Amino acid sequence: MISLAKALPAVLAGITLAAVSGPAGASLILGYQETASGTTGSGTVNAFSLPESAFYGDTFTAPTTTIPTSPSPGWGFYDDFLFSVPMGAATDSITSTINLGTLSISNLEVRLYNTSGNPTLPVLGSPSGGAISSWSNPISGGTGSYSVLNATLDPGTYVLEVRGDVTGANGGSYSGTINATAVPLPAALPLVLSGIGLLGAMARRRLRL
Repeated sequence: MISLAKALPAVLAGITLAAVSGPAGASLILGYQETASGTTGSGTVNAFSLPESAFYGDTFTAPTTTIPTSPSPGWGFYDDFLFSVPMGAATDSITSTINLGTLSISNLEVRLYNTSGNPTLPVLGSPSGGAISSWSNPISGGTGSYSVLNATLDPGTYVLEVRGDVTGANGGSYSGTINATAVPLPAALPLVLSGIGLLGAMARRRLRL
């Protein structure tokens, strides 16, 4: 017999919904940051409710230098925003905007992966278990709004990781939003699950006979 606890994550994994509309609300707390100077942060995990729409971003007061251990060609910073998704939630899209000019960031990229198997963050190479959404195309050379993630997630804790180079003489900044929405069960699913339960009950009855 397939239990509801086992069946539901598989159902959630196969469904993607549109992002929540409307302005973002709370700001995500930066969990970790790595630069050439080392790693800082408290590992704060942002707990999502349903639905959730939140800001994320960072501001740098000076240009960054390349992190020696970062993959070629090297990046100046890695920012990790950790968030937990409760049962029945799906992260559907992330929109990132960058402010260039005198506050300039280049080669801005975003990816998503699970914290499971990755006790040390940020992960500069390939995360354990692979990325749920690989690095987005680099964003450089102008302001604008870019869709950098579209994924459906099982319940768990995840890392929204942002990397780039701060090149402006006075520093740089980036900002974006992350939207999470509940994934409703398909209309027919309760009937399917009740049917599975009935078959299981019948099987157990036969075993007792």
